[in-house]
Amino acid sequence: MRQPVRVSATALAILVTATLAVGQTTSSFTADDMLRVASISVQDVTEDGARLAVTVRRSIDNPTTDHRRYGDPTYLAPSHVTLQAIDTRTGATDTIFKELVNVRAASWSRDGRHLAILLGRDAATPDGYPRTALYIWDADRKALAEVPQQAPQPIAVNSSLAWTPDGSALIVALRSPDSDREARQTFQRLTDGPIVEHKSSEPFLEWDLLNRSARTRVIALVNPQTGAVRSLLPQGRLTSYEVARDGSFLTVMEDITTKTDYERIGGSENDLKYVDVRTGETRIVLPAKDLTGLTLRWSDDGRWFAYARRGEVFVQSVDVGSTPRSLTPAPAGEKPRDEKTDAPAAVEDERESFTPQSFSRTGNKLLISSRKGWYVVNVADASRELIVPMEAEEDRTPRLSPIAWTPDDSAIYASWASRQQWERGVVRVDLATKAMTPLVKDDRLYSGVRLSRDGSTFVYTASDGSHTPDLYTTDATFNAPKKLSDANPWLAAKQLPRSELVMYRDVDGKELHGVLRYPIGYEKGRTYPTVFELYETFFDNGFNARAAFLASHGYAVFHPSVNLVVGRPGEAWVKGVTSAANRLIEMGIADPDRLGVHGTSYGGYATALLITQTDRFKAAINISGKVNMISFYTDSPRLGVRNTHAPERSQDRIGGTLWEYPERYLEHSAVLRADRVTTPLLNITGDQDPNVPASQSREMYYALRRLGKEVEWVRYVNGGHRPPNSAEESLDFEHRILAWYDRYLKPDAKKKAPTAVR
Repeated sequence: MRQPVRVSATALAILVTATLAVGQTTSSFTADDMLRVASISVQDVTEDGARLAVTVRRSIDNPTTDHRRYGDPTYLAPSHVTLQAIDTRTGATDTIFKELVNVRAASWSRDGRHLAILLGRDAATPDGYPRTALYIWDADRKALAEVPQQAPQPIAVNSSLAWTPDGSALIVALRSPDSDREARQTFQRLTDGPIVEHKSSEPFLEWDLLNRSARTRVIALVNPQTGAVRSLLPQGRLTSYEVARDGSFLTVMEDITTKTDYERIGGSENDLKYVDVRTGETRIVLPAKDLTGLTLRWSDDGRWFAYARRGEVFVQSVDVGSTPRSLTPAPAGEKPRDEKTDAPAAVEDERESFTPQSFSRTGNKLLISSRKGWYVVNVADASRELIVPMEAEEDRTPRLSPIAWTPDDSAIYASWASRQQWERGVVRVDLATKAMTPLVKDDRLYSGVRLSRDGSTFVYTASDGSHTPDLYTTDATFNAPKKLSDANPWLAAKQLPRSELVMYRDVDGKELHGVLRYPIGYEKGRTYPTVFELYETFFDNGFNARAAFLASHGYAVFHPSVNLVVGRPGEAWVKGVTSAANRLIEMGIADPDRLGVHGTSYGGYATALLITQTDRFKAAINISGKVNMISFYTDSPRLGVRNTHAPERSQDRIGGTLWEYPERYLEHSAVLRADRVTTPLLNITGDQDPNVPASQSREMYYALRRLGKEVEWVRYVNGGHRPPNSAEESLDFEHRILAWYDRYLKPDAKKKAPTAVR
């Protein structure tokens, strides 16, 4: 098998620059190029914003994953990246490890001089359990040193890294080899048998309990020089933990769940605990019975938290004797609300519902939101003031999301995006004047916007919507942004599609938006074969590798939105996607006789449903999508309750159990309407998919074959939910998609699909 080719970003930049210098013309974007695209992620920013820790990842650098080990807490899937430190003032970049590494966590010390790095090792211990290694990188000396691991319990692969304020220690999570040994034995018993017994009398589903076992950890202090360890909290089932700003205490969510929760995916009952770092004293701040269903927002110092219960916002501290206090009490004389439905006693008395967003730096103020807008609440006396009113029509109100408060509590930075056009950016909302001042606003994509703790520096990624995003930095006024990375310089030599936001109305008249990528070499007045890729809703553009690949072969690619309704999601696809097709035909872009459609996962499910309701598409591809809501309902045991929760309460939007709405499950099972399908269908699956079993596509394949329809089924035996599991398989996968569309949407194209990898 061909080994992945590893080329450093610097070497690649030199190669591309040299190539362009000699006048090479641009070339088509290929399937091989899809594997070479690098994505950059910020791991941490120093408090003064002077240094970043970032990772750069490419598909071609990553070997196969053993999907048969999915759900095994002792399996560490490979994820090879380049770890870099970037000086935001000079743009200088240091590659910290010569080789590609699996970075589990990275954290700068308070003074910004040292970077703690937790690596996962692909080579396991002699016992077969995952290994970790802790490193400290000295940014001033450019020196890297491994921290000796003295504890009998190694640092857990799911540990975070937090420095103490003085930089003398790191707070980490340890995991006992005994815990790994027990988890491995359970996994092997559930997968290898030879006999596996399941009982309804047991409180937990077996896989649910195994998934929770990864939370069994010890919290400890580690000396970064010597590796000496001091335990802070004995072994327990810890969901999460946070370190107070002054380092004097931890707040810990300890999982005390007693049985499988069918109401929430991975749902757990947690006690919120306070742990004194100096003495090890532990006490419960909020018991699980009072914490269930709440999302906590923490103050900067880690001492206060806020939450909403039935639309009312409460605050509480971790101090002894503190009790919840409402910041949005009901007006005097208001009728009570129903505990189960959260409905008011009378419709005319409906009350404003609030959600906490973020505390100011001092903790004296809290930003909360409602449908009416953003309010700032004075924590001391609960007085509040509307600072950003929202329009009554939500579809007309720009998307606004808080980024950070200024250190002096005088203003709030937020991301801003229009819902009608590609206009996006960052704004500053001043509390005193209530003025919203745009710092940057244009048609580019801004994401991952972070403000340094001292308020001096922004770090973010930006893209023109066609190319991959790169890192930038700027000051608090967004003056003179500086580009810090060029992750994919070679893309300058590639032809990439132009994108456009398209508005259309579905059958019910609802205004929707979709993203169009024009075919390379587009000529106005000429129609093109057009492919629709389905999922849920689309608005923003951005680099899309598959769309670029298809566009380079003469296809227009459209990502349509649909208006999904609980109880009747299947209608949305035919109402929305066919309307989108009509719009592209009206624009003179889409050839009505050459329309294709595909989707992955939920998009594959949508594709299968759609072609049972319309014959307008001449080719369809279902990638890892379900087709039988009844057989899927309790399948995929390794996901716990995921595949019952999805139709009952979340993405699938059936709206209830199989026994409450059997007719809805039947209506949304494409296999039961296979006789109505006239569109040639290609099914692509991974045999090791833990989410949507490959047996779903098997059902559709055998049904359509039995009915004499045009259908194929391609199985990647070692693949998971994203079917390909190697570079070779990925190339096969993308070329199969292209060949399927060429066969049915381009009459003159070759009919033969590529030979499968064996």
